[in-house]
Amino acid sequence: MSEVKSVPADYGRSRLTARTRWRATRHGRRDGHAGIGAEHCARQLAGGLEMALDELRSGFVTRHAALIDRVKEESARIVTEYDRRGEDVPAALARFGGWVSQWRTEVTACQQRGLALAACADQELAHYQAAYARAARQEEPPPAQSPGAAVLDGSWTGAPDWMLDDVLVRRALQILEQRIGSAAAQAGRGEQGTR
Repeated sequence: MSEVKSVPADYGRSRLTARTRWRATRHGRRDGHAGIGAEHCARQLAGGLEMALDELRSGFVTRHAALIDRVKEESARIVTEYDRRGEDVPAALARFGGWVSQWRTEVTACQQRGLALAACADQELAHYQAAYARAARQEEPPPAQSPGAAVLDGSWTGAPDWMLDDVLVRRALQILEQRIGSAAAQAGRGEQGTR
């Protein structure tokens, strides 16, 4: 059986296309008749998913490199002004807050795409297992050794703070939250406030 090179192009939609469902069913039926263990499909899908998520993240970071640089440069400026010079620069702080908000919005969209990829991989695995069980004349699908094809780390399911773990950026975020207040800072993390 050939290795899965990548996650199919139709992943990331709300559901699988008929072609991917058909392919998973056909492979499940074939493997069930041949007596091939079903866990290999989960491993292949997980490997393809991991590769697709890595490509998604690296492409995202490459496309948004200028925004990352702006956030880091403005962080250094804010920390210098507020901590070292003791001066208040609300324009720089507002600019920084806007860029951080834009970054978090972009990351959240990327995370949603990653979650959709994982959901499609799980759907494909479910189609495979159902066809495998029918072909092998089992009452229930074979137990997967893992919870499914998709096991996502915290960067895909947690806060949208990729690349914001720099010391200066963290300090600038603290300054932003102190100056604007926690309610306005929370609005900048997900929703655009009107204030």
